[in-house]
Amino acid sequence: MTYLAFVRKERKLLSFALSFTFFSSYGQTFFISLFVPFFLIAFDLSNAAFGSLYSVATLFGAIILPTLGQLIDRISIKKYSLSVAGGLLFASLLMAISWHVAIFFISLVLIRLTGQGLSSHTAQATMAKVYGSERGKALSVSAMGYPLGEGILPLIISVLLLHFHWQTTWLFISASIAFIFIPLVWFLIRNVHREKEEINIRETTSARENYRNVLRDYRTYLIIPAALMPAFWVTGLFLYQIAAAESLGWSTTLIASAFVAFAVARIVFGLIAGPVIDRFTAVNVFPFYLFPMIIGFSAVYFFTGSWTAFAYLGLVGVTMGLGSTMKSALLAETYGSHIIGTVQSLFTTFMVLSTAASPILVGWMLDSTFTMKSVFLVAIVTTFISVLLSFFVYPALDRNRKE
Repeated sequence: MTYLAFVRKERKLLSFALSFTFFSSYGQTFFISLFVPFFLIAFDLSNAAFGSLYSVATLFGAIILPTLGQLIDRISIKKYSLSVAGGLLFASLLMAISWHVAIFFISLVLIRLTGQGLSSHTAQATMAKVYGSERGKALSVSAMGYPLGEGILPLIISVLLLHFHWQTTWLFISASIAFIFIPLVWFLIRNVHREKEEINIRETTSARENYRNVLRDYRTYLIIPAALMPAFWVTGLFLYQIAAAESLGWSTTLIASAFVAFAVARIVFGLIAGPVIDRFTAVNVFPFYLFPMIIGFSAVYFFTGSWTAFAYLGLVGVTMGLGSTMKSALLAETYGSHIIGTVQSLFTTFMVLSTAASPILVGWMLDSTFTMKSVFLVAIVTTFISVLLSFFVYPALDRNRKE
């Protein structure tokens, strides 16, 4: 089926998933960072104190995620999605009325869990579970909600913060969930075909047994490094991008311009990834998706000049775009779509833990004797090792099928 024909036929369920990735923005770091100056004043926090609070809240959310994430394999899409949307509404309302730092911390945990965690999880798991031969296209379309949120919401929130108190702004956010997101989800999912709905409730094995089986499967340890590398290094390197710019002789204007290449590449290759995966399978394509990022890192390490900033960020954007579709499709192919919710929530937890560790590692390296180019060299070596491991996933999967 062509891309356009597929989108037309499945427009409601695709819009359902895209709405979840878009509204997941409320729990993403880029969105919460818009409120940081107000949080510091309201709760008398230093930058370091808020950073610690935010990291702990993120880790709490990651720990809770597997327990709630696996439920998408056991209850209907309707019940699960509306519960997640309701949880996001409760979290945003709690943020709006936070009067003490303890309440603020709880709201941070919930907004990270229901926003970044469960909203993204709902979209990706539903697409991976419901669609088979068209899975790649479905994941590509649903992933477009991320860049849409990154492009639209900061401008809207910045305008609101110019005219309203930050807590009033969170009330507006709550209203958008209550009067736009939840009704939209209900409308889009209410007439889902029964056979698609039943896909969610066929698995009877216990969640604990599923987790145990995944962790016993040696393919898991071939997939994890390559699956985590983009988020790990992008988090660490982007956090210290000003230090990188100064070290490499780039201006902040140049970095800002180069991020356009990152955004465009991420969107374009996110859409390209779908048909490629549907034709060649994610298992076959997976070992190659990190090569653009390796080339981008290598450009910074081996060359100088303004063009390297565009090459670096553009090529990293290619890998991020491919990865946004690749990983969910790979997990469905490797472990089976019937437990994709369980597996994906486990891998998401690993990802969150890795992104929590990345800033610590990169910061320590920069405070030690490492130059910024040395950091990029470490990134190149570790990513290349991950690629080598990922080449063994297909033979392992093939042997498993024969057995």
